[in-house]
Amino acid sequence: MIEIEKTGTPAVPIVSGRFVEDAVASTRAFGMPSLQWVEVPRIYRNLEHDLCRSQTADVIDELIGQLTSGMDARVSDIDTVGGRTYEADDRYEAVLAMNDDLISEDLGDGLPLFPATRDAVEEMLTGTNLPPDHVVCDMPPGFGIATVEKIAINSVMAGAKPEHLPVVIAAVKAISNIQADGGKSLLMSTSPQAPFLIVNGPIIDELGFNARSAIGPGRDNLVNTVVGRAFAMCFRNIGYWYPGKMDMDTIGTTRKFVQCVAENEEMSPWDPFHVDQGFDRDESTVSLFITDGELDQQDQGNTTAEGLLKNLAYGCVFGTKSIQDKGHTQRLILMPPDVAGPVGKQEFTKRAAREYIQQNASHSLGKMIHYMPLEGEARVAEKWKWLENLTEEQRLEIEFPVMDSADDCYILVVGADRAKTAIFPSGPSPVTEGIDQYRA
Repeated sequence: MIEIEKTGTPAVPIVSGRFVEDAVASTRAFGMPSLQWVEVPRIYRNLEHDLCRSQTADVIDELIGQLTSGMDARVSDIDTVGGRTYEADDRYEAVLAMNDDLISEDLGDGLPLFPATRDAVEEMLTGTNLPPDHVVCDMPPGFGIATVEKIAINSVMAGAKPEHLPVVIAAVKAISNIQADGGKSLLMSTSPQAPFLIVNGPIIDELGFNARSAIGPGRDNLVNTVVGRAFAMCFRNIGYWYPGKMDMDTIGTTRKFVQCVAENEEMSPWDPFHVDQGFDRDESTVSLFITDGELDQQDQGNTTAEGLLKNLAYGCVFGTKSIQDKGHTQRLILMPPDVAGPVGKQEFTKRAAREYIQQNASHSLGKMIHYMPLEGEARVAEKWKWLENLTEEQRLEIEFPVMDSADDCYILVVGADRAKTAIFPSGPSPVTEGIDQYRA
């Protein structure tokens, strides 16, 4: 509606009840805080037609009034004021008071935060060669200005160390380059899309990133966890990615704590991912994917490359096939060494493995599109309209690839021993950012 207003045409959106706070935050973030709207109680997407009509009729007079009246900017409760002070009899009590305050205002992730004192922030800034006021990017989805100092403040609260800061800066820069709008529509969706970070290069060993059981908790994943958390804190407090405001997820996901892993380059039969992305092997990078779910794909005894890859191809078919104009269906595959090793030794290049998976990852088209009705549905892309002329039985009989090409399949070697592969629906295409340019 803001884009329509920019063309000179008055617009008044209809906002479903739980999206009001999101609308306030969004109009401010996208440059039109005076945009007016009317509110209805129910979300339209799965609402019966009679209720769609009746709740719309109830607000028609108000909608006309908004179109013909003056407009004042709405007020947001997002606090953009600077420093805070917490006093108590001892430091521990002051830290507890700080946590009660920040977490109650949803400025944290629900876990205890470290105090971002001036001394702590200044120490954090020693990890980078950039000045504190350097603008790294405007950070989606709310497009707050991500200065080095703001990134450092959030990194301190997450428990990061100065040497971690360049990785966090690179990840923040990467998210701003996801699609033309920084992935704004994805990140604000009611689906559980979340960033996923993968580190490559010499920095893995230098900082102690774990490339084996890399997503789990514990001592071995301390660096993975802290860097992912620091990025997630930036996402919240710089990108305004607050639940119920600019993150409208229906159920939620633990992936929104933001997972960070390293590729197991030593046990990979292929070039690491950042080399695929055009970087040199001795450069350190962080790649940012947007994931939308996770599946543990077991393998119980396959030893041939074809058997292992067919099993992974089957794992890739879970989920839906997009029949909208929303780009390609993609898959991120974290392949453990016990799968990658045999596949590579049997003369499969990574490209050949991707092609084999894509060719074998096919499923009943009818089943994959059950999520969306076809008849009279405006969201169905024109190239899929032919499906309307088929019976459901005919649609079910059509075998169709989940991914349009091998370029939609990403393989990274991650994990310890055992043939258990993690498969994530993903997209849009990942962004890889160099880390070394940000190091002190």
